[in-house]
Amino acid sequence: MPKVLLGIPHGGIVPGRMLSTVVGLIAHAPCPVTLVEREGCLGPDNRGILAALAVEHGFTHLWLVDGDTAPEPEALKKLLAHGKDIVGASYHYRRDPPQSVVKILTPEGEIRTPDPMPATLFQAHAIGSGCQLITVEALKRIPQPWFALKWGAHGQLEQADDLWFCNQARSVGIETWCDPTIKADHLGFKAY
Repeated sequence: MPKVLLGIPHGGIVPGRMLSTVVGLIAHAPCPVTLVEREGCLGPDNRGILAALAVEHGFTHLWLVDGDTAPEPEALKKLLAHGKDIVGASYHYRRDPPQSVVKILTPEGEIRTPDPMPATLFQAHAIGSGCQLITVEALKRIPQPWFALKWGAHGQLEQADDLWFCNQARSVGIETWCDPTIKADHLGFKAY
């Protein structure tokens, strides 16, 4: 039976809706879930610490749910059912117009958002870490740092930690998958 660490990384302020979301996630979990929140100003560091805890304490899975993301209560059941090393939900950036955080690689080598979004589980180039299930066995194979930022020659951000993680996984042959049927809101001034 899976043993899941529900890791909630956040920067110190968590929307009130997150409390009811966490209660719903745990109440509908099909297996034992241990909740660990990690507060800090650096998202990649928060995620890395949660990943290390999952490995060190004998969990089978790390389920990252950002402190500003509200997945549907059945999300864990759906993610586990796929049996993938890395699988997550499609949700939107916190901006208008709505745009998914999921990325695919075109045959021409361009990284872009799928349009239209597939209707069922599909292999992605990268997914956001806001609602992402990772097996601990995959974490043991993925080179560290698991989550990092990549900066350009002129100080600009070239790669966020979500893409970094998926690239690290791909470097050892681990695929990233997306289930677009899972509803997950990205919380801000409104739900995106």
